[in-house]
Amino acid sequence: MEWIFKSTGEINHYNPHIHEGTQPIRVLNHMNVHMFINTHPNFAEELKKAINENGLSSKINIVFGETRIERTPYIRNDNKSIYLDETFLSYLWCICHTVWTVYIQEIDFPRCNSLNGKEVYKIDAQITEKAYDLFDYAKSLIVSYSKWDVDKMPNPEKYQAEYRDFIEQPNGFYTEAIKFILCHEYIHAIKHIDEINAGEYENSHFIEFEKEADYEAIELLKKGIFPNRINQIAVHVGITLGILSMLYFRPNTDAPRHPNTEDRLVVALNQLELSDDSPCWGIALIGMDLWAKQFDLGINWNTELNEKEAFEDFIAQIKAL
Repeated sequence: MEWIFKSTGEINHYNPHIHEGTQPIRVLNHMNVHMFINTHPNFAEELKKAINENGLSSKINIVFGETRIERTPYIRNDNKSIYLDETFLSYLWCICHTVWTVYIQEIDFPRCNSLNGKEVYKIDAQITEKAYDLFDYAKSLIVSYSKWDVDKMPNPEKYQAEYRDFIEQPNGFYTEAIKFILCHEYIHAIKHIDEINAGEYENSHFIEFEKEADYEAIELLKKGIFPNRINQIAVHVGITLGILSMLYFRPNTDAPRHPNTEDRLVVALNQLELSDDSPCWGIALIGMDLWAKQFDLGINWNTELNEKEAFEDFIAQIKAL
């Protein structure tokens, strides 16, 4: 555990005896399971009941392999087993790192420095550039697989202690995003799969199931916010990033069996009852702006508005496409 106290030099978390897989995201797989089981103080008991009474599989399956993203997370109807694609996990971490880093470097640090009238936080153009490069890598995984270069690109496995905040803070948001995704699938297991298996449904029914799974998953995560709220930002940002990660697969946001992605985001942020100055507004703006530029959609971020107002304006522009 010496790495906890390091302030300089390399930190390398990889242990071949415990970390399965070939992608550097492997070092967080055990943490994902731990965080999910401990979604809130009584959730482990809820899981036991779901396993014993609802037929939920006790195993979270990671499909390992050096392939492009084959599928986003899902739960099988026949055995209620949750499946996660290893490359999708890598992709999600990259999205978390990019959006958070760009938010810190381009919004948060400049604002703090301006309020203090001096440079309190160093703005590092190289850190920002690497974040954008990592976003390009994440997008490439949708089309084809390529190796994540742990010596050149930010990653959770191997990094310099001097820049640990830009790795370890995204780690926390990533595990919260995974927790949200797993809780979403858990709700499907206990509330929807038996109904789906018993009859035929129109796509509108599946959309309602998806809405309920989002709502109930967020409520589960809210129950896990500590009384002192020390983990509240991590939970809020993780949910925001988990939904944003669905944007970058295509230029449109609609799907036959899912609500529009921007609608999911709006509903989630409202459900979280965010303060007007929550970082989630800016994070959501960064994430949507990356998507709009990715597909050259011509949506403009109105920087004259505060971040919540700019978010609402951005959503209105998406609706007008």
